[in-house]
Amino acid sequence: MDGGHFIAKGSSSRWALEIENVHPQCKGCNSFSMKHGTAPHSYTLWMVDYYGRDFVDHMIATKKDVHKLYAADYRDMIEDFNQQILAHERRLGLRGSLRAISAEPKSPKRAGNGG
Repeated sequence: MDGGHFIAKGSSSRWALEIENVHPQCKGCNSFSMKHGTAPHSYTLWMVDYYGRDFVDHMIATKKDVHKLYAADYRDMIEDFNQQILAHERRLGLRGSLRAISAEPKSPKRAGNGG
């Protein structure tokens, strides 16, 4: 399962990490079918059905808007995502079974220090 972006993340800093732009998508639909098949059409129909025509039109109209994110923005997003993960774990009875996203950057491994 992939996180399929309605508006491609490489073409929109405005919508790249917004929850309304990312939905579960099978690998086939998220790769080959998005470029060469009917997946974009199907995804658009689903988006309009789920969010409404006005919101989808707004997303498309604003996809070229520049949206600068700072470190604090990413930390806030990670905290929010972790809260959502926790809520879904509880809802599904999986409390503690899924690993939360770390807000701390991974330190690079250095040669010769065993790490």
